[in-house]
Amino acid sequence: MTIPNYISMLRLMLVPVFVISLLDYADMGTELSWWTAVAAFLVAAVSDGVDGYIARRFRQRSELGAFLDPLADKILLVSGLVVLSFSSEHLPQLPIWMIGMVFGRDLFLLLGFFAITHWCGKMKIQPHVISKCATVLQMIVVAWGVLGRKDQFGLENDWLFWWCLVATFCTGATFFVYFPAGMKQLKAVPASGPSEDQSRRLVRLDLEIDPSTRMNRQTPRASETEPL
Repeated sequence: MTIPNYISMLRLMLVPVFVISLLDYADMGTELSWWTAVAAFLVAAVSDGVDGYIARRFRQRSELGAFLDPLADKILLVSGLVVLSFSSEHLPQLPIWMIGMVFGRDLFLLLGFFAITHWCGKMKIQPHVISKCATVLQMIVVAWGVLGRKDQFGLENDWLFWWCLVATFCTGATFFVYFPAGMKQLKAVPASGPSEDQSRRLVRLDLEIDPSTRMNRQTPRASETEPL
């Protein structure tokens, strides 16, 4: 068990603290709950960079860490988006079109992951820069919504709307990146083509439908009809 793995597990344990505190603040407006949610969010964000640095600097990368690190980030991010999607007197409400795009993209990637790992054994799709930008923008949206609260830092312009718009655009753009990459892997699998039984049925059906074949079958050869 490496140190980055322990840090990733710490981030996972901070998620319930963040969600419960933020829900309490959204409902009751308790300042202590808000500060607790902010502290949990900041510790999780800082620890995300720390465990990555330790893993690279001291060569402590592991398969478990490659699974836990993005999992902790995704759960924290999705939890914040879900809480901010509710109407509240103390927190801003994120637009429904952004929530739908984020969850639709994640569901699409999840189904693609299961399909590729089932038929290909291992997914060989590398993270794209657009996907990383989408994750960063989503994190900015959550941080802006939590830290800015309802008054949005007292700013006149609705900056949160523009953050949401750019984040939604980048999130939707990842469909055009991962879908062709996933289809390329699936097409290379023999199971994506017709099976032997289906191929035989198609050949048999073609022979039955082809009129020239049927005539050749029905017309006897001259050597067979001539008497000896």
